[in-house]
Amino acid sequence: MTTSCIRSSLPRVLEADAEDDSSLETVFDRNRRGLYRYFVVRAGNDSHLADDWMQQLWLKASQHASGVPPGEVEFWLHGVAKNLVREHWRKRSRRPAQVPIADPALAADLSDRLVTEELPTALLEKKEVRDQLLLAVTELPSDEQELIIGHYFHNQSHRFLAERLGVSERAVEGRLYRARQTLRTALKDLEA
Repeated sequence: MTTSCIRSSLPRVLEADAEDDSSLETVFDRNRRGLYRYFVVRAGNDSHLADDWMQQLWLKASQHASGVPPGEVEFWLHGVAKNLVREHWRKRSRRPAQVPIADPALAADLSDRLVTEELPTALLEKKEVRDQLLLAVTELPSDEQELIIGHYFHNQSHRFLAERLGVSERAVEGRLYRARQTLRTALKDLEA
């Protein structure tokens, strides 16, 4: 089979050049880790279920993304991911105990407290607080997830993150600031 035959059988959205940052493959690959994290948290750390959701997401994306404007593919993928999770748990009628469930009141309180104080370690060790933070962090875009997780969970310095990202330490500070703002918003917007 020739290359032209293969290309003609692919959905139009998959034909983009490797240089095209907005192609489905490029956007999916760039967001793969963040989407997987999103699924793992909502699957209660069931990696098999998270893997299934990733496959379903790719199938839906490759079948339906051709109508999505190039600049909106990442946002659209996150919406499809949310729908996959909702549909799955709706069919099951109840979630296992290890699957975190959003507590909007607690999440809003955490969001407010993040603005005014550093959360005490004892509070952060509570399962319900960790669950809300995990749910909110995995709502963030993949690049912001990477920064928050790298800096706050893995104690990576601004210098290390700057070298890894190929930007200045000042740029990392700015990105972390914006990521924290987005995290606060995600906490306030968590739905049960």
